[in-house]
Amino acid sequence: MTYDEFIEAIVESEPEDWLYDDNLGLYVFQNNIAITIKNDRENLPEEFHEAWATNFPNNRAVRERFFLCYNGSIIEEFFAAAVDGHRALIPYPISETNLRMTRKNYRIGRIINIPYTNVIESYDKYIRMAGIAIEDN
Repeated sequence: MTYDEFIEAIVESEPEDWLYDDNLGLYVFQNNIAITIKNDRENLPEEFHEAWATNFPNNRAVRERFFLCYNGSIIEEFFAAAVDGHRALIPYPISETNLRMTRKNYRIGRIINIPYTNVIESYDKYIRMAGIAIEDN
């Protein structure tokens, strides 16, 4: 499997294609169990202070790190902000001033929100509330 095939498998998947184990913070892709996403629970959450992440009823946000893995090997890091009292995870936009999110980050965000919103409309609502636009490509 190439890197591009790995990323494509994740990005083109749907949240219901994943099994989630809350005890491990582990997401397993049912169509290819060699593909997993692991929440990095080893490091303590860090406060996150960008305006887009703190403009919610609960204005505390923390940084969350995930590992996109293949056969247990980390292929890529992925970052999101847990917002509104950990009610949703929002992947980082391109920059603090360019509130646009890549399609890749948006689609991975749908997966990592399984234990939080688990309803795409709620995830989309949080992205809109943050003022982030999704790129088409």
